[in-house]
Amino acid sequence: MTTYCRVRRGELGRGSLDRPGGAIFGESPIRVDEILRLSGRATYGRARSRIGGYPDILGTFPAGVMAEEITTPGRGRLRALLVAAGNPVLTVPGSAALDAALDRLDLLVCVDMYVSDTARKADYVLPATSFLEREDLPLPFLQLHLTPYVTWTEPVVPPRGEARQEWQIFDELARRMGLGVGALRAQRLAHRLGVRPTPRFLVDALLRTGPYGDWYGLRRGGLSLKRLRAHPHGIVLADHQRTGRLRRRVWHKDRRVHLAPPQIAAEIDRLAAAPEPPPGYPLRLIGIREQRSHNSWMHNAPALMRAKGGTREQVARVHPEDAAGHGLQDGDRCRISSPHGSVELPVKVTDEMTPGTVAVPHGWGHRGGWRVANAAGGVNVNLLASPDPGDLEPLAGMAHLNGVPVRIAPIR
Repeated sequence: MTTYCRVRRGELGRGSLDRPGGAIFGESPIRVDEILRLSGRATYGRARSRIGGYPDILGTFPAGVMAEEITTPGRGRLRALLVAAGNPVLTVPGSAALDAALDRLDLLVCVDMYVSDTARKADYVLPATSFLEREDLPLPFLQLHLTPYVTWTEPVVPPRGEARQEWQIFDELARRMGLGVGALRAQRLAHRLGVRPTPRFLVDALLRTGPYGDWYGLRRGGLSLKRLRAHPHGIVLADHQRTGRLRRRVWHKDRRVHLAPPQIAAEIDRLAAAPEPPPGYPLRLIGIREQRSHNSWMHNAPALMRAKGGTREQVARVHPEDAAGHGLQDGDRCRISSPHGSVELPVKVTDEMTPGTVAVPHGWGHRGGWRVANAAGGVNVNLLASPDPGDLEPLAGMAHLNGVPVRIAPIR
């Protein structure tokens, strides 16, 4: 479906931010920004990672330092790890180093539906529910809808075996450890006092006190979980997101957007003086999204792995000029090498690529307990990224996963 909007002349030019026709900032029926602020989790640089000194972002540190956080002795060494719905052995740069580092943990617990590449090394794998076995509210995406919309889903089938919802697993672990968990300080305090409000209770409270809420009967027709459950297909809250919201979303004291903070200006100067890539790697590796994949999650579904004449496979997309220059034809197997590793996979020659770039989708190369995914083969493209924590982007700790210098050669 294509959506059009009528824009007056000049509306997309100067001064269109947060105005009709320009970029706007959506409003969620749950005050997500306020929850972050009140929880004390809306942080940047409040703490620094032990390895690399990278700033925290929303209380988290970069995954690219995880291996050395485990293996480097000293105070604060990472000794226990709980992984929920993740597969860092396959998705984090320096996969080989992290794979080896996990063996040195005192405890590794994975919450998952399958024994993934990471879970195969776990001391315990706690079974999670599927999307059909749990209640759900798509909290992170509510303020991204062009048309304000909210929906709540109930479980369709009971959990299979001993599977539990993630919040139940974390709540039970925290209860046995005498800890309080949750985003809000009041929630953590309630847990310590023995009162354990469920997500369903919290969702109802946050909906009712949000911008569209019923305020416990003070606003007729407002949102509550009871009203939302009576509309299983969801509720449309307005024709479109409102403009004029930007000032409320800027937390600087002067209520202005700071376009050139010193940290970013310094990083631009650093990048301008960065050394050239090493010689012998003339191409640049980029990632690519696939229609029936999302990260490493969907390769164990047989229906999504089917292809005309067989099974889907991971391929390296190469422009015809680059293929000819490196002696490659469509369907050939190739070796892609970077200064940090190499992988081998088939080539797809296509003019959809820009000359000088090679695209390989990530999330392949499963070696865990996923029968369909393992049979699909493929390679872990993150083996080509730098495993050195010192190579992470300094402001956010992001790994360089695009624009990686590579060379490509046929495998005869």
